[in-house]
Amino acid sequence: MRRSIFLLATSLVFIANCCKPDNPDGTGEAWRNAASQEKLSGITYQINVYSFADSDGDGWGDLKGITQHLDYLDELGATALWLSPIQSSDSYHGYNVLDYYTINSRLGTEADFRDLIDKAKQRNIGIYMDYVLNHSGQGAWFRSAINSEDSPYRSFYVLSSNPTADVAAGKIDNYAGATNPGMGAWHLAKGGNLGYKGRLHFKVDINAKTVTVTETTEAAQNPNTNSPKCWLWYGSISQHCGLYTTASNVYEITIDIDTSWGFIVCTSNNWAYGTKYGGDGGSITFGQPFKLNNSTAADITFGGDGIWFFGSFDKSMPDLNYGPYATAATSPAFKELANSAGKWIDMGIAGLRLDAVAWIYQNQTKANVSFLKQWYDRCNTEWKARGNRGDIYMVGEAWCDNAEQMAPYYEGLPSNFNFYYWWTLKDRLNKGKGDDFARTVLYFHNLFRRYRSDFIDAIKLSNHDEDRAGSDLNRDQAKMKLAGAVLLTSPGKPFIYQGEELGYWGRKDKGDEYIRTPIKWNRSGAVPSAGLGGKVDNAMLTEDMSVEAQLGDATSVLSVYRRFAKARNEWKALAKGEMEEISSPKSSVALWTMSYEGQTVLVAHNFGSSSATISLENFKFDKTIVSNYAVSVNDTDLTLGPYASAVYLQ
Repeated sequence: MRRSIFLLATSLVFIANCCKPDNPDGTGEAWRNAASQEKLSGITYQINVYSFADSDGDGWGDLKGITQHLDYLDELGATALWLSPIQSSDSYHGYNVLDYYTINSRLGTEADFRDLIDKAKQRNIGIYMDYVLNHSGQGAWFRSAINSEDSPYRSFYVLSSNPTADVAAGKIDNYAGATNPGMGAWHLAKGGNLGYKGRLHFKVDINAKTVTVTETTEAAQNPNTNSPKCWLWYGSISQHCGLYTTASNVYEITIDIDTSWGFIVCTSNNWAYGTKYGGDGGSITFGQPFKLNNSTAADITFGGDGIWFFGSFDKSMPDLNYGPYATAATSPAFKELANSAGKWIDMGIAGLRLDAVAWIYQNQTKANVSFLKQWYDRCNTEWKARGNRGDIYMVGEAWCDNAEQMAPYYEGLPSNFNFYYWWTLKDRLNKGKGDDFARTVLYFHNLFRRYRSDFIDAIKLSNHDEDRAGSDLNRDQAKMKLAGAVLLTSPGKPFIYQGEELGYWGRKDKGDEYIRTPIKWNRSGAVPSAGLGGKVDNAMLTEDMSVEAQLGDATSVLSVYRRFAKARNEWKALAKGEMEEISSPKSSVALWTMSYEGQTVLVAHNFGSSSATISLENFKFDKTIVSNYAVSVNDTDLTLGPYASAVYLQ
C-alpha cells in the first residue's frame, strides 16, 4: 500500500512538472497557490455515484468514495461535481425517486453527504444534485395517491378513470392543451378489467383507425395465414393471429381469446414502432368503435372502473402533475418538491441539474419554460435567503431535436445542455473539418442570446444517456484527446463525463450500463460494478486504462485533460473569454481567439489526420500556454501535427 501511494504521488509530481506551460514573461496566474484562490475554469465533472468509487468494498460506488477522490477531481480542474440521483430509489440509476428528502442507503448517509459538501468546498468545488421533476418512482406518495381519493398526494400524479375522454376534453394539465403526448403511455394503477376470456368478433378499420369488438356465439375462425395485412396480439406475447380482409383496409376475425392484459393491433407481423396500434389508456365498449393510434399505442383493455396513470418514460416512473402551467408554483406537488430542494440547498449544495425538463409538460415549450422559471425563482429565493452570494446554478436537460427548439428554454433557466455542440464536434472530427467549428459555436451563442443575455452554455461531449464519445470517435485516442482539448478551450461551462478523461468507450445497444462504466483506479483490483449488475466491458478496462497508469504517462488521455484544464484555470481569457472566429486557410484547422479583460489567447486545433501549416501575419506564436502533439512555429507560420492543439498568448 505504501509503495502504491508513493508511485501515485510521484506520478502526480511528474505530470505537474512536465505539463507546465511555456510562460517566459510570467503573465497569467498561479495554479491555485492557495486553497482559497478562485478557480476560473467552470469545469463540472459528472459522476455516476454508484460506479465512481467504492469506499467499503461492497461493489457499489458511494458518497465516501467521492470524498476519498476529491484530490483527483481537484487536479482535473473541477469547480463542481454533478452527482447522479442520490435520493432513495429502488433502481441502480436512481431516476425513479421514492423519497426526495432522504439519501439512498446504498450510497451512504446524510452525514456522508454533508462531509462531501464540506470537504469539496475546501477545494472550491461545489456539489450539484440531479433533480428529477418530470416523474417520481412508485413510492409512498404514489401508493397513497392511487389508494385513496382523499389522499393529500392524489393531485401529485396524472391520474384518470377514462384517459381517452379526459385527453379529448383537455382535462389533462400535463398535456398543456395537446392531445398527443409525443411520448409515454397510460398504465392501469388500480382496479379495472384488463382482460377477457371468451369468443369475440374483431373488426379493424384502418381508414377510420378504429377497432370494434363484439361478443358473439358465431363460429370461431382459424387465423388467416395467407399473407395477412393485419394482426391481433393478445394473451401471452407469442399469441397473435392474422385477420381476414373484408374490404379496403378493413380486417375482421372471430376467435376465442384468453387474455389477462388486453390486446394490440399491428399492421405488420411484429411489435414494431409505427405499425403497432393501441389506445390512449381507455377500455373498449362492446359493439362501439374504439379509436386507435400508433403513437401512444397503449394496451386496449375490456372495461371496468379503474385508475390509470401517465408515464412519459416507463411504468415505474409515473409523471408528476403540477396543474395548469401558468400557476404551477401553487400546486401541492410543486410546493413539496421545492421544499425538498430547500433541504439540500440549506445543507450547502451549489446547484441543481434538472432531468428531462422537456417532458414536464409533454414537450410543450411554452408550458415547460413557464414552469422552469417558477421553479428557478423559488429555488433561487431559497438560495439567497441562506446568505449565498450571487444566484444558484441550475442547468436543464432540454433534449430537443435541434438548437432552435432548445433555445427558448433559456427564458426559464440560466443554463441548458448544448447537445448540439457535441453533435457538431464529433461530426467535424470524423470528417477532418475544423474551419467552420467556431462559426457554428457562435451561431449557437447568438441564438441563445435572443432568449437570455447572460446565458451559460453548458457544453459537453457525451453523457450517461448517450453512446460514449470514445465510441463515436471510433476508439481513436488521438481524436479523444483532441475532443477534450477542444472542449476545454471553448467558451461556456464544460462538463466532463466520468471516464471520458480516461478515453472510455461504450455503446448502449446492450444496455445503458455499458455507457456508465466504473472508474478503474488502480492497474489491478476490483471496480465498483455491483450497481451495474456486472454489465461492464472488462476487455476495455485494461491496466493501461487505469488512473494509476495514466497518471504516469504524460501522453495519456488523462494527462491531456489535466494540462488543458490547468490552462483553463490559469488563464482568464480561456475560462471567461468571448470567442471570435479567425478565418482558417486550411479546412482541417479550427481557429479562434478568446478575450477577457484585456487578455487575448489564440486557439488552434487540427481536426485532420495530416499536418497542416497556416500563416497568420497578425498573430504571435512565441508564448505557448498549452499544446498537444507536434506543434512548431516559424515566424508567422504555425504547423500543427495530426489532431494537434495549441493555445498562444497574444
